[in-house]
Amino acid sequence: MPKALFIGDINVDVMMGGMESLPVVDREVVCKTYDVVMGASTVICACTYASLGGDSSIAGLAGRDDYGEFMIRGLGELGVKTDLVKRTDRVRTGVTVNLIYQSTRTQVTYQGTLAEFDGSELADSILDGFNHVHFGGVYLLHKLRPEITRLLKAAKARGVTSSLDPQWDPSEKWEGMDEWLPLLTYLFVNEDEALSLARAASPKEACKALTARTRMPLVKVGPEGSLVYVDGAVKVVPSYKVEVVDTTGAGDSFDAAFLFATIEKKMEPVVACAFANAVAARSCMFVGGVNARTSYEEAVRFGEER
Repeated sequence: MPKALFIGDINVDVMMGGMESLPVVDREVVCKTYDVVMGASTVICACTYASLGGDSSIAGLAGRDDYGEFMIRGLGELGVKTDLVKRTDRVRTGVTVNLIYQSTRTQVTYQGTLAEFDGSELADSILDGFNHVHFGGVYLLHKLRPEITRLLKAAKARGVTSSLDPQWDPSEKWEGMDEWLPLLTYLFVNEDEALSLARAASPKEACKALTARTRMPLVKVGPEGSLVYVDGAVKVVPSYKVEVVDTTGAGDSFDAAFLFATIEKKMEPVVACAFANAVAARSCMFVGGVNARTSYEEAVRFGEER
């Protein structure tokens, strides 16, 4: 079985759901639900990949605290190998508070371990045991970013495929991308990230422009589905309609499902996008990024029923 390594952020998500309004300055806003769940782009991606049936490992940094224990235990329970997760006493495990109003989210993050993880202990040889490496949430991982080019070059030299979901860059400078894009097998970005990164006027234009810079950009356009450039044109792969409970981690679930579909099931890009759209849509029916726990069989059945 192919083995995938997920490198990046590890943090807890605090979910404040069913808010009566968006946050308002100097006003207390009531919510209907409260949950503490496993969060972080890389964690959600690794867990979804494992739930689908893939061999998944994660490398990152967690605090030597209750939330760190919560994350390590949860990853293990979902089938993700945590041998490469380091622990620290210097800072606490990162926490993101998600304020959910209807289909929108406002996020506030305590970086903690996110800001401390530098990946320097990840030698090139660590990739020898893997078939694919994925990086997630890198624009909150300031100390990790200088190591990414080295690891991508090491992956390419070993024939290990690679992918990146950068998440939003608050500076919109996208530092590192000029080095990373030519080395990547897959780039995962949402609509806003694609527009900013490509300096394009529309998601389709962004997808086409990014194709000149990287092998295969996948642009996630929310309710519209996803975009992929095949046979000289941008293909729109429609999404699946569901009653949305929480969109947290839908994009990361898409990433994991697309990787599983291509690595494990050898699906062509458009078919893989459709499969990934199904997994992402199903994830929106659950609170938090990992609670859907979608299996491959459930994803196929979900797509067929719609």
